[in-house]
Amino acid sequence: MTTARGKRAALALVLSIVSLAAFAAGAVAAPLGGEAQLSFQPASHDFGLQQLYSGAQTSFQLRNEGEVEAPVYSLETIGPDSGSFWVGGSDCYGKTLEPGESCSIQVYFNPGEVRAYEAQVRVMSAEGATFTAALSGEGGRPVFTPASEPTNFSSIAVGAPAVTRTIDVTNTGNMPGGVFIAVISGGAVGSFHLLDENCTGTPLYPSSTCNAVVSFQPISTGSKTARLSLFGESEGGTQITLTGVGLEADPPAVTETPRSPAVTQPAAAPAAKSSTRKRRAHHHPRRNRTLKRAHRRHRRAALAERRAIR
Repeated sequence: MTTARGKRAALALVLSIVSLAAFAAGAVAAPLGGEAQLSFQPASHDFGLQQLYSGAQTSFQLRNEGEVEAPVYSLETIGPDSGSFWVGGSDCYGKTLEPGESCSIQVYFNPGEVRAYEAQVRVMSAEGATFTAALSGEGGRPVFTPASEPTNFSSIAVGAPAVTRTIDVTNTGNMPGGVFIAVISGGAVGSFHLLDENCTGTPLYPSSTCNAVVSFQPISTGSKTARLSLFGESEGGTQITLTGVGLEADPPAVTETPRSPAVTQPAAAPAAKSSTRKRRAHHHPRRNRTLKRAHRRHRRAALAERRAIR
């Protein structure tokens, strides 16, 4: 026979068993969403082509997507090229994110070589849970490469006409670059002259070519060396060695002048001598009087001779 007191005791026992079972189940089972759930927004970032040593940056948002709070224990970059990426300013350090809360992270990229780079940014949370975002980028620079290095102008005699060379320069790099001045300097600057160029003032894109026109006219003998310097912006520009040899000047050609036939001077006429004697006689009064007397005698004799004939 079951009494009222017995029924109450049996009900209490059943309730106690159910409560113990529920408590035991709660001790071993985690509630739904009990683990930290963090995510990067965006999930990855490509920095693209970046000039060497120029530096670039981007921003990530770190968000708690779970239903429990998530502490941020560490922020770092990992991977084969992690040294070229790093975490800068962030308000996530040492912070515990509530469900739905977020913080920001600055990540930087600075390439040192012309190549592709890959790494990850990683955050560590409770119980060793880690979350990452992919990073990538490429290092670039213009590379100005002359078609010939050095450029040889061969051997030229001093005083001979100048020899001219057109020097082609190609951008063999993977990004555009500019040149702001082109000059010849160093060594035998007086023997080399920059006549024209189209390399300065215009960006030179990868695989494009510009050229410089240089002449060589040695001002003395011996080996001559100078540099054609193209000064570029940042990593652009190049130097081209110019060489040549000055030789002894050729001796002047000797031209023989034809000889004129000898001219024989005619002998002086007797009259000229008589005239000379007469001119000299004017300077001797005594001789002049003698000549006058002879002349008178000659005239008288001639007159007498004519009279006799008549």
